[in-house]
Amino acid sequence: MEMVFKNKWFYRLLIVYIFLLLIWNTYMVVTGNLLGLIAVVIELALLYLLFNKHRLAKTAIHFWAIIMMIGPGLSILGKLIKVATGDDLNFMVDSLVQNLLLFTFGLIIYYFNKKTVFIAERSQF
Repeated sequence: MEMVFKNKWFYRLLIVYIFLLLIWNTYMVVTGNLLGLIAVVIELALLYLLFNKHRLAKTAIHFWAIIMMIGPGLSILGKLIKVATGDDLNFMVDSLVQNLLLFTFGLIIYYFNKKTVFIAERSQF
């Protein structure tokens, strides 16, 4: 069994996005943030599964997209609670925009993974 991408643009853009995240997280590890090492390992595993079109890639992308939505989603919720209690929104705008972008990317990846990626039997030659 192998993974089939009905939308080739999604496949290419997903690889580019994961590769850019890999570069960023590698930079974070090199500058001393060892927590980024977890992200580097996950991104390398995702790239391996994608390049080999492994049958587990769809599931891995699915869970990765959910995690990409949970973290920023909770952060957005926390910031909205802070604003509702009277904190100034001006200090949180940059972080809020960044979290909204990450949440949106996670949502888009989840949607396209669900609608355009399929597991198929390998064609026999």
